[in-house]
Amino acid sequence: MSVINGDEGAMYRERLPFYAAILAVSLSSPAVADESSIQAHCSDEWPDDYEMRTYCVTEQRQALKGLASFGGAIREHCEREWGTDYVMTLHCIKEQRASEIAISHAPDDEIATRCAREWPNEYSMQEHCAKERRSAKDNIERNYSGPVRTACEREWGTEYEMVEYCIEEQGE
Repeated sequence: MSVINGDEGAMYRERLPFYAAILAVSLSSPAVADESSIQAHCSDEWPDDYEMRTYCVTEQRQALKGLASFGGAIREHCEREWGTDYVMTLHCIKEQRASEIAISHAPDDEIATRCAREWPNEYSMQEHCAKERRSAKDNIERNYSGPVRTACEREWGTEYEMVEYCIEEQGE
């Protein structure tokens, strides 16, 4: 164990405020950066409207606090998509999570598989894709039969929107 003599102790005490300041800045940097990005975002959105800029700052701060409870791939996706627009990032996360839950309760069929492959980690697009394809498939099965349907299915396979379009273009 080393002992600090008087001169060394004075030197450390002299530098202590400097080290404390560096520590404080390094610990608060994300908060400062977040506040700075909020101010920049709202100034860009509302350069000539003080009231709207103030409202924007309040909304962005609230959204940033809300983001603290989320993590993972969905948050990363939404942050890449929306950057420092925390309101839209939070909205994106909530939409993606709701779609992820909806997808988990939907049929696990070739439509779901194809949509997941086409839209990896974009659950709202997977949900939309599957709804559109199932709707087209149901319409085809209810309303069309015969050689035109067979030819269009041969051409487009399980891309049901295209099969439906093909049939309609053929005038069936």
